[in-house]
Amino acid sequence: MRLLIASALAAFALNASATTVDLSSLNLAGSAHLVGGNLQLTSGGSQAGAGWIQQAVSTSQSFSIDFSFSLQGLGFNGNMADGIGLVFQNKGNNVVGNGGSDVGYWSLDGVGSIIQTWHNNTIGLSTNGVVQGVKPAGWSLGAAQNVTGSETVSYNATTHVLTMSGSFLDGSTNTVHTASDSATVDLSAKFGNTMYMGFTGGTGGSYADQRITGFSVSAVPEPESYAMLVAGLGLLGFMARRRKAA
Repeated sequence: MRLLIASALAAFALNASATTVDLSSLNLAGSAHLVGGNLQLTSGGSQAGAGWIQQAVSTSQSFSIDFSFSLQGLGFNGNMADGIGLVFQNKGNNVVGNGGSDVGYWSLDGVGSIIQTWHNNTIGLSTNGVVQGVKPAGWSLGAAQNVTGSETVSYNATTHVLTMSGSFLDGSTNTVHTASDSATVDLSAKFGNTMYMGFTGGTGGSYADQRITGFSVSAVPEPESYAMLVAGLGLLGFMARRRKAA
């Protein structure tokens, strides 16, 4: 009985705890740098940068990721370019894809939550390794020149449903926009047992200072873990009532 209770509580604590990722611990590639504690993916034109968690993570575990970002145009060509992505891939922890409107993502054959600026203005999920077909944002990210915000991206390893939701502040108009998307993708089938997660960004002829300002990862309990937790807590309550009666 003690083992059951301990296992239930340990499973809940392990699966539900969020880990704040130290951005200075990421493996950097391309134009990426650490600036003021933030992951700066690009700082000029014709760049591609990436930062990856050093260790591969399991594709069979449900998870939730929260990250915040800052996109600042540098005043060239009228619109800032070209965007960033939260990316999952299995090519390694020191890689970066094509820059420009491919936002350092294309050619990694990955899955990602993509934010495209410039004239593309899209926000959403890509499951086929390309940025084409990502959902229209409904407003001009590129013309804003100053966008900050946050996203939550979650994956259910049982149903294979990937979801994203985000809030975006257009600093030029002080307007908040929201976005959401969902897609079905089996990360285990695509990548095998493990994958790398991190961020990419790219610029082309126009410039932008594109940064990740915060990053945390939570493992989401599977239904079995919840069942164990309920059973364990129920047993604790039963034992407490017995002690009180005695």
